[in-house]
Amino acid sequence: MAEPPGHRDCRQDRCPHSRAPDDQPASDARPGDESRRRVLPVRSILIVVVLAATGYIGLAFWAGWSELIAAFRRIGVAALLGGALAVTSSLLFRFGRWQLLMKRIGARLPAMASLRIYVAGLALTASPGKVGETLRSAMLLRWQVPVGASLAAFLVDRLCDVVGVAVLAALTGPAPALWIAVAGAALGAGMLLHAAAIGRLPSTLQAWLASIRVLRPVGRLLASAGTALRRVWSLPRALAYSGIGALAYSVQALVFATFVTILWPEASASRAAGIYATATLTGAASMIPGGLGVMELTSIALLAGDGMPVPDATAAVVATRAVTLWFAILLGIGCLATAPLGDRR
Repeated sequence: MAEPPGHRDCRQDRCPHSRAPDDQPASDARPGDESRRRVLPVRSILIVVVLAATGYIGLAFWAGWSELIAAFRRIGVAALLGGALAVTSSLLFRFGRWQLLMKRIGARLPAMASLRIYVAGLALTASPGKVGETLRSAMLLRWQVPVGASLAAFLVDRLCDVVGVAVLAALTGPAPALWIAVAGAALGAGMLLHAAAIGRLPSTLQAWLASIRVLRPVGRLLASAGTALRRVWSLPRALAYSGIGALAYSVQALVFATFVTILWPEASASRAAGIYATATLTGAASMIPGGLGVMELTSIALLAGDGMPVPDATAAVVATRAVTLWFAILLGIGCLATAPLGDRR
């Protein structure tokens, strides 16, 4: 009996009518169908916005509305626009590192498409550990980048951010030994993951997962992640990636220090940068989305402890979050609102 059209070579791993592996893009997407879908996780973004708005209103009542408004006027629109421009440069530094990671895992996509995907991920940066940024993995599928590979790149990206910010905190803040230990722990975690990826355990685990039908997608995911991790991680590369992270976050710390010194001229810029790095790590450790509340309160407490008036400290912190976190989220939403998924035409 003749085979139905389109079912030749219908082996389990190659059948165009079977479900695609979890870490590969679907091979039978219709042109103009999946590629035209738009992704906008409205609920997640709204939850973060509502929580943040509630917290900022509470801060405003606590610090005093009139004093807070007066402090914002002293910062001025020009300083806010300059801060947003500086933060844009820091995002470009981090995107450059992401491009290096994409090249190492073998991803082939135009630079502008990669930039759009990277920025779109920032729409969900206000998530615990920034895991919302892994939305990029779904967007990279249309460029034939396995989910496991892009997740491995994301993990290395985040570990190197921790190292970079910890080094910045060690150079500018108190208790440098603590932050050097944090940087060492992050590097150690990466080295352990790399050692596991090149050891015998992954192949044994993958063989076991492959023997269980329902777990085969997990096995393929781990296989692509392990391959990518072996390609992207080495101590020299990790140190270079961490240096880029330290540079990017130094720019943001400089923006924070600028706002602080505008409102409180006797403040030390180096001390303010140390406060920013410390608050960033504290917010990340809290695992609260975007460190919302934790980072703000930590920064305000440390500034107030140094003698800065609370309304001024609050204004400096909120202004910094406006041009770092919220500006990045707005850029991400702009890219994500028109971001296609699925196979390319």
